[in-house]
Amino acid sequence: MDSVGIASTYAATTQAQTSQALQSEMLKMAAQQDAGLVALLEEGAANLQSAQAAPPPGLGTKVDVTA
Repeated sequence: MDSVGIASTYAATTQAQTSQALQSEMLKMAAQQDAGLVALLEEGAANLQSAQAAPPPGLGTKVDVTA
């Protein structure tokens, strides 16, 4: 191999390593975003369950439709 071939191989190898590192970092960021979304949805579900619980005494148990 001549020096140009060695340099080309080194450049290709370095580029592949950089690409793999970037892909790995982007996957980690996507996983963190997904985890944040899941946490937000779980919190929303918990709030919905508490909102659907029995209302306090004197509120929301009867509706006057005689008007």
